[in-house]
Amino acid sequence: MGGGIYEQEPFYQTCDELGVLVWQDFLFACAAYPEEEPLHSEVEAEARHQVDRLSGHPSLVLWNGNNENLWGHADWDWREELGDRSWGRGYYLELLPKIVAERDPTRPYWPGSPYSGRHDLHPNDDRYGTMHLWDAWNEQDYTSYQQHAPRFAAEFGHQAPPTYATLREAISDDPLTPSSPTMLHHQKAQGGNDKLHTRLAEHFRVPSDFEAWLYATQLNQARAITFGVAHFRALQPLCMGTLYWQLNDCWPVTSWSAIDGYGRRKPLWYATRRVYADRLLTFQPRPEGLALVAINDSDEPWRQRLTIERWAFDGGVVGSVTLGFEIAARGVLEHPVPTWVSQADDGRRELIRARADDSEALWFFERDKGLDYPDPSYDSALRRQNGRSHFTVTARTLLRDLVLYADALDPDAEVSEQLVTLLPGESFTFEVRCSEPLDEDALRARLRCANEL
Repeated sequence: MGGGIYEQEPFYQTCDELGVLVWQDFLFACAAYPEEEPLHSEVEAEARHQVDRLSGHPSLVLWNGNNENLWGHADWDWREELGDRSWGRGYYLELLPKIVAERDPTRPYWPGSPYSGRHDLHPNDDRYGTMHLWDAWNEQDYTSYQQHAPRFAAEFGHQAPPTYATLREAISDDPLTPSSPTMLHHQKAQGGNDKLHTRLAEHFRVPSDFEAWLYATQLNQARAITFGVAHFRALQPLCMGTLYWQLNDCWPVTSWSAIDGYGRRKPLWYATRRVYADRLLTFQPRPEGLALVAINDSDEPWRQRLTIERWAFDGGVVGSVTLGFEIAARGVLEHPVPTWVSQADDGRRELIRARADDSEALWFFERDKGLDYPDPSYDSALRRQNGRSHFTVTARTLLRDLVLYADALDPDAEVSEQLVTLLPGESFTFEVRCSEPLDEDALRARLRCANEL
């Protein structure tokens, strides 16, 4: 997004090779910019140079004038402070589109993000163009995403701390707590820790133990983003795009990223991989009741038999339905869930699961703090092969959102999957790449699940 840098050639070349589409901002972000000399000439020269330099890359698909400046002028009290002074409007609506039209006429230019396509419309209107959604996180619970139906959700996010190993490398506080001095130094968002705890308390009882708190905040971040992305994807073709903030960090900080400042993957990274899968099942509430939405963003039709089951937490199937479906390439199918499946006998102790192919969707009737989770119980086994540890967990009870913190044992450890939910009798094998062999008991001690919260 704006405010950063124009990347060097290897970035764009890699995107060309991999088919990654690049939305390129001109570097204006969250501020007012004077349009007088000498800045005006510098802006023009830089823009002409970058358009000429980058226009040959097929990965580049859009030029964007600015990040949040049109919105800022509309809503952030800039008008009173700026008065009649210039603030950048001429760059975004006149100079930059003129340069793009002259030097790269085959690509679209969009004045800003968010922007609604016309100057007489509010720049962050659900109904038009791109939209940024920050009330969820700054002021409201992430379930408020359901109040919006944007055409393109171009920025939204939720915070969590970095991984355990990164925290231990970067911070020497003893004891290490959510509000210890260096932890707070590595939290740069205004009121960030207060928002982190407020958003957490809306869904969980806030843990006093630091490692449980780390898991809970990372879990809440992953839940927030997947909730939003699944909701927006299920609105196709009204909403045809989502970009969340943000992929990675440049230093070890509590932030909105999926990859921390030392390059380690937070649970959000794994959740992102699943919620952006080409084929996705998601339960979505509708005015007439619960619906299952099947999304096929692949190039091939999706033909499957689908099972929807309501389970008691103790492992018994309470109600079920099986149906066949076919979705065209790039298609979406919405199917109401029958009432004998969607209406719980005891919402504190039941869930709904849908399965087809490699896709799975889960629906819980209450927020975590309202659920009567069983105490987690499971069997485990460890096998080592080719320098990797294969840690298998077999559930005796429901285990929701398992995360294996192998990096707490070996800072170089990488885990194949996270946020795994198992019903009684089901198994999952975590593959752990690590420099040293790991002990089974030590791995068990670093396994977390939502039941514990």
